[in-house]
Amino acid sequence: MAEGHELIKAQLFFRKELMERVQWFIRLRWTAAAAGLVAVWIAYILGFPIAVTPVTALLLFCALYNTGFSFLLRTLQSSGTSDVRHYVVFAHAQFALDFLALFGIIFFTGGLFSPVLIFIFFHIMLTGILLEPLSCYIYSAVVLLAAGLMIFLQVTRVLPPGPPLLEHPFLHAQIRFADMAAAYGIFAAAVVVTAYLITTLKISLRTKGRELLSVSRQLDLSNAKLMALYGMVKEMHMCSDLQALADSAARNAAIIMGVKACSIKLLDEQRRNLRFVSTYGLSEDYVSKGPIDIEKSLVNLRVVRGDKISIGRVDETYAFQYPEDIVKENISSLICLPLRAEKMITGVFCIYSGEADFFTQQDVDFFSLMADLTALGIENIKTQENKTWFLRKAAHQLRSPLNATHSMLDTLLRQYQGPLNSSQKGVLERCMTRISLLAEMVGDLLKIGIKRADIRRPDSTVVDVQKKLKEVAGLYQPRAYEKNIGFNLQIDDAVPGVKADPQLFDNLFSNLISNAVKYTNPGGRVDIALGVENESHILFEVSDTGIGIPEQDLTNIFTEFYRSENARAYTEKGTGLGLVIVKEVMDALGGTVTVESPAGKGARFFCRFPAAQ
Repeated sequence: MAEGHELIKAQLFFRKELMERVQWFIRLRWTAAAAGLVAVWIAYILGFPIAVTPVTALLLFCALYNTGFSFLLRTLQSSGTSDVRHYVVFAHAQFALDFLALFGIIFFTGGLFSPVLIFIFFHIMLTGILLEPLSCYIYSAVVLLAAGLMIFLQVTRVLPPGPPLLEHPFLHAQIRFADMAAAYGIFAAAVVVTAYLITTLKISLRTKGRELLSVSRQLDLSNAKLMALYGMVKEMHMCSDLQALADSAARNAAIIMGVKACSIKLLDEQRRNLRFVSTYGLSEDYVSKGPIDIEKSLVNLRVVRGDKISIGRVDETYAFQYPEDIVKENISSLICLPLRAEKMITGVFCIYSGEADFFTQQDVDFFSLMADLTALGIENIKTQENKTWFLRKAAHQLRSPLNATHSMLDTLLRQYQGPLNSSQKGVLERCMTRISLLAEMVGDLLKIGIKRADIRRPDSTVVDVQKKLKEVAGLYQPRAYEKNIGFNLQIDDAVPGVKADPQLFDNLFSNLISNAVKYTNPGGRVDIALGVENESHILFEVSDTGIGIPEQDLTNIFTEFYRSENARAYTEKGTGLGLVIVKEVMDALGGTVTVESPAGKGARFFCRFPAAQ
């Protein structure tokens, strides 16, 4: 398959070279004919003994047939033909007439001793470059026969020796056959060596060209696969749950590897059965029989133990639990690899082809990379789900005692249980502050995991984003004015509604606006803007002139419980979960959040999300 592709590309390359050189050869012939005429008449004026009339006639003959070639080439080009055979015949006609005219000029300018003889070698080189090696050797043989015939006729006086361009005493003395034979031998050797060198060089260059084409093809394929793999990783990163990630990995793996089907199977807790998590290109019958008992499937058992399986021709000798299904699915070759995360094998990733011996070792290596990335993605999803479950469980368990404690402290502060001295009241107020902060953190913990917990809200409605932002901004505007902070809100009327859970936008707007107001000093400014970035995306932007975010902290601000040093120094209030919630919201909306924060010059958050959900 690869060799055929390279051959086609090589033929296209050399065909294009021949078609271009045919036109170049015609232009060169105009120059050569004109230069030859000028040289002949200059030699004649300077008194060289040269046969002006026949040489001039031959050069005019060159110009005449070159005119015909030029017309014929335009006809070929206007017809739009791409058949290389037409151009090959065209090139042969040019070389044949050129050799004929050239030998005539050589005859009338001194025969074997003519200085024009050197142009024979130029034509030999051109035939070797533009035509096949056999054609070059045939033209060389014709040249040698023509030269030998011309010398024989001159030596035997059948033809008189032509007047030389330069006087040569040998032509006016007794012509000896031995001397002519020696000269002819040297000329013949030079022609043969030239033909051999140019054809050998051409073959070598074509071989190198094919090798380069092969390397280029491999680089193109590798680049395409890597770009597709990059897209796969990005898509997997956006997946909010295990099922979505597995579906994305199976679909992309089949497309990237160019195969008919793909499957992902995960081990159960007892590590005895594999259950299909996702399939692509396989029929319902193939997966409808339930989990696979690895003890009854030698292939899957070996993969679960860590082997990489590549089968070029699937037949009954391979132990599958349901071999008849393999036949029904027309699976001829396959690759099965372990899904491995932190030295623990969690499942099996397989791709299937309907062609025998379809996969190469390079395919196995590349698919191994895909399997490793998929395993990491699955493990990350599971870790996040476990973490989210724990956080939500802990938050639920803490909410009731915290509320009870808050109520009891409030009762004491209101002195319903008796009067308090100033010291007792101060201690209780500090306790209330801490309890309130803890209650805020519990509230944030309950908001986290919007996408991780895969809460599919059936009551999603079209949210009026403009109205929602005005409501949330109205809650924080008084706080800004209390701190003497400028508060500017700009909303584009063209912003459309978005189908989503309204609570997502409550969390998004409130967290970013409250942070901007909280970390901006009196006399500063907070700017909020909502607009349409392009036909498909909405842009929500919040900027302030507050304390900003140090550059070294920018990569950590979306991590749970993380607060930068300057934020902790500015105020104790803050859970380190607000921006995590923002990130979760943007993931759930299928959008992105980015931040800019020049040192000490405030922060600027950009939230981009699709207009249609």
